[in-house]
Amino acid sequence: MSRNEEVINNIYQNQLDAILYSVNQYSDDVADSWTSKIESALSSSELSDSLPPAILEVLDVNSSIALIFLTDTSYNRKPLLYSYNDTLVKVASGRVEEAMQANKPQVDRLVSYMESGFQKLQPLSIDLTINSKDLVTLVFILNKPMGDYLVCGIVLDPELFIGETLRPKLQTIAADKFILSAHQKGTDELVYTTIDTVNRYDYKAKAITNDFWILPDYYLGINLKGRGIDQIVKERTYLNLGLILLLNIVLLFGVWLAFKNVKKEIRLAENKSVFVSNVSHEIRTPLSLISMFAETLEMGRVPTQEKRQEYYKIISKEAQRLTAIVNKILNFSQVEANKSSYILKAVDLSDAVEEVLKTYTYHLESKGFKYSFLREENLIIEADKDALQEVIINVLDNAIKYSKDNKHIEIQTGTSGNRAFMSIRDRGIGIALKDQKYIFDKFYRVSTGDLAKGQGTGLGLSLVKHIIARHNGKIKVKSELGKGTTFTVYLPLKQQ
Repeated sequence: MSRNEEVINNIYQNQLDAILYSVNQYSDDVADSWTSKIESALSSSELSDSLPPAILEVLDVNSSIALIFLTDTSYNRKPLLYSYNDTLVKVASGRVEEAMQANKPQVDRLVSYMESGFQKLQPLSIDLTINSKDLVTLVFILNKPMGDYLVCGIVLDPELFIGETLRPKLQTIAADKFILSAHQKGTDELVYTTIDTVNRYDYKAKAITNDFWILPDYYLGINLKGRGIDQIVKERTYLNLGLILLLNIVLLFGVWLAFKNVKKEIRLAENKSVFVSNVSHEIRTPLSLISMFAETLEMGRVPTQEKRQEYYKIISKEAQRLTAIVNKILNFSQVEANKSSYILKAVDLSDAVEEVLKTYTYHLESKGFKYSFLREENLIIEADKDALQEVIINVLDNAIKYSKDNKHIEIQTGTSGNRAFMSIRDRGIGIALKDQKYIFDKFYRVSTGDLAKGQGTGLGLSLVKHIIARHNGKIKVKSELGKGTTFTVYLPLKQQ
């Protein structure tokens, strides 16, 4: 709680205590009025064992009074007992006298109070019951003794007293703002409440309680209807804890996101460094070969025409290889600058694959590869033919580069729903599952295992993914280490 809430809560608690005090004060006033009525009734009647009419009237009007008795302080005379319940009279005849003697100090104190001009009503312990309910006994000293009889007792049914005599007062105080309930001590049994139903355990935990002054075995509880300050504070605490927890989750997510981005940037920087190294190596190799064979030819050191033709082919082949590397880098730079443009036309996917294979057959056979092509006819898509064939070449290059002993490639075209697909399967070294989600990232190259031994720019699959995405398609990879890899490209079929 804040300081203001503590002040308000203290005021609230004090007000509830004041209400409980007023209920107890009212109970005392009711009991005091009984003493006046009883004294008035006794003064207008003659002492006898029979029930005087004036006392009868008091019993009739106040149903919670079960018995009225008179006794002297010397306890030499038999007490006078007035009640409608003959059984109670028989039981009380012996117990009243015993109780008076057992509680003589308290009775003597009441007498001394009366001598000082103060009449006090005192609860006294007498073992009396009606229908298994313990009764409460209140004793006081008469202003005007009736002969030798100085002590008067009122035996109450406490539950009737609370439920009938106090009920109107409790209802008036409670109104629509409070809950007032009376409970028995020890068992916490609910005797009366100002609302129809109440969970006494929840109520007792939240309520302010105070003992009844004239009913020693009962207590009164009060609580505010609706939400109290403690409940409001608790709800606010839960809300604050929830907001703090949510903020912590957001912060943790932010830290995780920042860490992920930093890690990605670090990996990108490392990949760029590897890219520069690999590109330098890729370019240096064909340049060295071109330079060496050109110098050999220029110096006239080639003895036969057949050898010269062989050197010319090597120079041409390495120049084409160098051109392919440069074109790949240029294409990538256009993608990065968002300057790449594609002219989409109707293309038969199977025919496009077959054209690449015709051009690549010599290259495949020279590397010791065999291939099979299972095609489906009439796979018309809208695509940039050159870009599409670049996709096919890049995937084929990967299959060639990362196949060792089992040099067999399977190419297939077909349909899947409203899409055409092309799959290229090799039986090479495969890609680890942890690397598969990164292979389409720019500059990414596997850093461990057999894949790391192959040279390359790390741009091929990144370009492939970009081209496929620009054609509203998607590419999937399925791979297992040591068993090979399958790349499958899906492209929308042209609407008829």
